[in-house]
Amino acid sequence: MKICIDVRPLQNAHRTRGVGVLLHNLLRQMGRLAVEDDVTLITLKGKAFPPLFRHERRLETRRLERPNRFNWIADQFLLPELVKKSGAELFFATDFNSYLVPTGNLRVVSMVYDLIPFVFPEAMAAQPLSVKIGWRTNFKKLRYSQGLIAISEATKRDLVSLLGVAPEKIAVIHPGIDHTLFNPDNAGDGERRLEVLARYGIEGCFLLYVGDSEWRKNLRRVLEALSGIDSDLRIVLAGKRALTDATLHGWVRELGLQERVVIPGYVPDADLPLLYGAAQAFVFPTLYEGFGFPVVEAMACGCPVITSKVSSLPEVAGDAALLADPLSVAEIRKALELVSGDADLRQRMSSAGLRQASLFSWERCAAETLAFLRATAGGL
Repeated sequence: MKICIDVRPLQNAHRTRGVGVLLHNLLRQMGRLAVEDDVTLITLKGKAFPPLFRHERRLETRRLERPNRFNWIADQFLLPELVKKSGAELFFATDFNSYLVPTGNLRVVSMVYDLIPFVFPEAMAAQPLSVKIGWRTNFKKLRYSQGLIAISEATKRDLVSLLGVAPEKIAVIHPGIDHTLFNPDNAGDGERRLEVLARYGIEGCFLLYVGDSEWRKNLRRVLEALSGIDSDLRIVLAGKRALTDATLHGWVRELGLQERVVIPGYVPDADLPLLYGAAQAFVFPTLYEGFGFPVVEAMACGCPVITSKVSSLPEVAGDAALLADPLSVAEIRKALELVSGDADLRQRMSSAGLRQASLFSWERCAAETLAFLRATAGGL
């Protein structure tokens, strides 16, 4: 197979977010399987990274570091020429700026993570006009891709209902997680756990949240739920933006939770299993997720999970988590009280979570992705 892949999300601001984590692990694993394929990578000029495939070459393009509202316009003209120059029979579009309309004999497979601007149009209202036009222009091209990979059944449903994509063109391929990092042994290392908790100033019984502090993460309702629980139960909000989020810190003061909320900022991956292992529960009642990596990471470490009954989260969590309406503070509070107050329930949830997390591996994700790419390249 002669394939061209856009790997620029591994080089821009996406690299530390879910998209970057997914592509890094997926393409690295695909490189171990696609040993005979002729691969061209579309990269950002001057931004190096290690080889991924045995037979690869790179075509570089200039692009401003994200966020930049006009990058999609440049890609309208530059990217099709680069793909044509690669001589590929298949283009694997991994970013909404790289969604292309197929031309000639070129076939296109597009990776779709979520459709947030279409699910929450009100959230896009404050965006610059150029951003709104870019989203709509690029996502409309998905209707012309010969194949699409959705990272969850929920994303597939959104593609069909919101964009009118033919369902038979869509393959649902769940991402994986790094089981060599997220596992009960790493989570249960007592000596390292004490060191990590002391380093972040975490004491007593606590709940854990890992992620961003943007609006759809629903942290306001989580804090309101916690404030209604009459105990010393704390919550740790781990995430780079949370450390400097003035709105979040304002909520903490407003609700009188200064002594019960710990905000350590960014926590490196090496420390996360210890926090998952020490927490009474992982709390993730977000308003929308294309997949939800932290849910699987927590389960893989044996941490009970409380998450939302919306978007992809029920399919990701299976029967291993407590599901709450993310719009209901009362439901979130009830789940927090139930899990924190019942050690037997936590043990049952931990066991179920380990089984559920075992379903998500990068080996399976890469094998299924490669098979779908080959089938699409062959016109099947």
